[in-house]
Amino acid sequence: MMTHEREDQLYDNGKRCQIDLEEVYMMNLLGPPKKNKPKLLDLGCGSGEISLALKAKGYAPYGLDFSASAIDIASKAGLKCEQVDLDKSIPLKNDEFDIAWAGDVMEHVFDPIGVLGEVHRVLKKGGEFYATIPYDLNYKTRIRTLMGQSYQEYVYKKFNQFKHHTFFSETLMRYMYKKNHLKISSISYVVNIPIIKKNVILNSVFFRIFSHLMIVKAING
Repeated sequence: MMTHEREDQLYDNGKRCQIDLEEVYMMNLLGPPKKNKPKLLDLGCGSGEISLALKAKGYAPYGLDFSASAIDIASKAGLKCEQVDLDKSIPLKNDEFDIAWAGDVMEHVFDPIGVLGEVHRVLKKGGEFYATIPYDLNYKTRIRTLMGQSYQEYVYKKFNQFKHHTFFSETLMRYMYKKNHLKISSISYVVNIPIIKKNVILNSVFFRIFSHLMIVKAING
């Protein structure tokens, strides 16, 4: 089965984009529109739930996704969107968008530096970029590595596939952003508390080692 067929099958079988803690946090970080219907590009929009929530807040979203099934669902729900392989470029005009949004996307592309370059190109100067990026150097990964276990092993055993193509540290993420003129203005860390099995979002770099996800806001330069 081809990669896009596997993804289509997931959406055909009921997969939908959940609005979780980090999405709510990013929406609050984004805040209300600063002008009438700012143009927002949703990279990896999936079935469109997040874009539609942003539309309800006053933004004018445009969604891109790899899956034809996801785009069909999102389109029928009223979202302007199109099927795009982000690794092959973003087929949109320069300086077209006020905001770009990429939730759970950058780890799934093969060329994140290239995709970030496209984000820089389609965003207006001073435009805002909101993204979630895995933090793969958390303490669990470090312990598994010291024990001689691949950091991918438990995921392969659970899902029979591993769809993250880049092992992200914060320094690598910062390098990629800087290379593409995306100036980071804030980073928050999603931490799972083991005993209560609950995610919390913390802003101190001290908690980074316990984090599995970074929420990054950047300004296009």
